[in-house]
Amino acid sequence: MKTSSRNAYVGKITAIILGGLNDEVELELATGEKVYGQLAHASAERLGLAVGTEAMALVKATEILLVNENEDYEVCCRNQFTGKVQKLVRGFVNGEVLIQTASGLELNATVSLDGINRLRVERGATVTAMFKSSNVMIAAKK
Repeated sequence: MKTSSRNAYVGKITAIILGGLNDEVELELATGEKVYGQLAHASAERLGLAVGTEAMALVKATEILLVNENEDYEVCCRNQFTGKVQKLVRGFVNGEVLIQTASGLELNATVSLDGINRLRVERGATVTAMFKSSNVMIAAKK
């Protein structure tokens, strides 16, 4: 599937947690990392999702939050990936930040310039990229 999303991750579904209205899908990527997504139970049934199914997780760059120096708090966010900033492009209002984990997973985040400056984001810096499972769109392989 071609998509405009820079954060499109293909993997295998390794777990589905049924939740009445919404289900949670665990998708294991080739890098070994796991992405968690939530979708309506009816949508999961319509897509025919099952353990072992190939699927794609899509995440908008604007839905990714960056954090650094977080030794003081635990965050209840299912999707957290720590890596190094590989690229930083500053615009007039926002910046694009490319983060790569040790296993090679790349995450593209669009962050306000205020946030970039406050966190002192620069190439080579270590940051954690976070996004809620409800901000993940799941696409199933036909």
